Amino acid sequence: MEKTSIDRAFEILDLLDDESPTVSPDEISIKLDLTRSTTYRYLRVLCNAGLLVQLSRGSYSLGPRIVELERKIQISDPMTAVANAIMPGYARQVPNSVLILCGLWGDRVLCLRQENSAANGIAPVPLMRARGLPFSLFKGAASLAILANLPSARIKSLFLKSGTEIAQASLGDNWNDFRRRLQGIKKAGHCITVGTFETGLAAIAAPIFNDEGAVIGSLTRILNRSHAESDEDLAKQVREAAASFSRELQVGMAAHAPVTQQEHRRDAELLGSLIEHV
Repeated sequence: MEKTSIDRAFEILDLLDDESPTVSPDEISIKLDLTRSTTYRYLRVLCNAGLLVQLSRGSYSLGPRIVELERKIQISDPMTAVANAIMPGYARQVPNSVLILCGLWGDRVLCLRQENSAANGIAPVPLMRARGLPFSLFKGAASLAILANLPSARIKSLFLKSGTEIAQASLGDNWNDFRRRLQGIKKAGHCITVGTFETGLAAIAAPIFNDEGAVIGSLTRILNRSHAESDEDLAKQVREAAASFSRELQVGMAAHAPVTQQEHRRDAELLGSLIEHV
């Protein structure tokens, strides 16, 4: 499929990360195979939209519009609203643990929020997953709880595209093994992994669904491997928390859909109108 101007614009934004907080026109031209003139047109459009800012003659970073969009998420996103309302209570049900909310984004999973069991906010266990950090769809309980509940056609497509990565994650060397592994997770309603990211930690995750029954994220309890609670009790608590999250989310989405869609449509139209002239 041929890439659109919007695809290209977001590819430029994707070049910026923790290791590369700034980018130069030459880097963009080389990495994205763009002519110099086209690169500068994209940079002008992205700067006009506030998505990039020019720090110096040859250096660009993410712009202030990103901060505005983050604020919109905090005040209008239904998942954020539900997380604010219910995650603190569920997190404190199990001492010395952390509850994390993750969302599905393309073929990756994104950490959206962490809630510690301790009222003082100090994390009782060390985690590698900060807000906004993406990670593999094939690694960890938070991801597998989502993966197992995707439509069958999409799961098959992922296997055909990422069979090597799936095998490396010990999810199956062939389609039948991979499918059986995911069917077991889906039937159980939760996924438990131990030592996937940190050796001494266990994770129990359950899926979150939208009002159409599509999986869009997961809730995961992370705690020390030598926890006192039984896996069965912990899994039940996480399933209940995820089910409650799904119910509240569906109510919230129904109530906020007109406003949220209007905001998103305005942002998309603004960016589209700017980019269509590139």
